[in-house]
Amino acid sequence: MEQKEKKAGRPGLIARIRALLSRKKPEESPLNQEEEKPNRIKKTCKECGKTFTVDPTWEHIPNYCKECRQRFSREKEERQRAGKPRQIRRTCRNCGKVFTFPSTLPHYPNYCSNCRKSHQASMKEKYGRPVQRQKEN
Repeated sequence: MEQKEKKAGRPGLIARIRALLSRKKPEESPLNQEEEKPNRIKKTCKECGKTFTVDPTWEHIPNYCKECRQRFSREKEERQRAGKPRQIRRTCRNCGKVFTFPSTLPHYPNYCSNCRKSHQASMKEKYGRPVQRQKEN
């Protein structure tokens, strides 16, 4: 054994480690530490009746299982989306008039309904190619 310790370069290190390990009490071993953990609490979901375990060190002990909580959050989000769309107010960039439109629109307009038509026509003239139609005989 002394030959192995000399090869390692530290002759007394392994002997000191063994001495420390032999001094430990059986209560300090890692196997006994696991037994000292508090028992987990078994709870039953109020919604579906499924049994689940909870760590007693948590600040809040849930009354519902993970699946039911996820379903509740999905349903809440759907209820909020299904509500009446709110009316958004904006000021027209052209005339300064305040106008409203529903929040369900994919693109929020910058012009009121009167100015929007004239703005679109001016953009077509500026950037669009005029379409020439041929007369039918």
